[in-house]
Amino acid sequence: MQPQETQKLKIEDVLREKGVYVGPTVGISMLPMLKNRRDTIVVRPKTARLQPLDVALYKRGDDYVLHRVLSLTDGGYIIRGDNCYANENVPEDTVIGVLTEFFRKDKHILCTDEKYLKYVNKRLKSYKTRRFFVRIKNKIVGIIRKIIKPFRKKKAKTVDR
Repeated sequence: MQPQETQKLKIEDVLREKGVYVGPTVGISMLPMLKNRRDTIVVRPKTARLQPLDVALYKRGDDYVLHRVLSLTDGGYIIRGDNCYANENVPEDTVIGVLTEFFRKDKHILCTDEKYLKYVNKRLKSYKTRRFFVRIKNKIVGIIRKIIKPFRKKKAKTVDR
């Protein structure tokens, strides 16, 4: 008897068949809102044009990405993760769902909740300040690396005999 092949379900198939996808998050792009492999998201199919502040689930190649809509364009959206510093232009047809709620440990948070919306607005307003300090930090780290590079021990080369 041959072992049965297991086929990995695609999120868009789950959304189409079940009307909802519930699963873990992977990655740090939506920190501090969503923690890597700890929080659980609830995504529903996109039924209408998303609006600024919505969190879109879209495909980038074979990868699924969950980022916040900043503004609308003629053919899509300008999107950025809460912990990212570069905007993306995302075509409408790559967006497959929208975050409607999530679970952080034992807390259930709706994306329409007043406290959540205050967090979103605060996070967006602090973007320029956060980006400024991240750039300074990166420059300092780069300078430090250049300074300590000559002092690093070089790995001994192995000789095949």
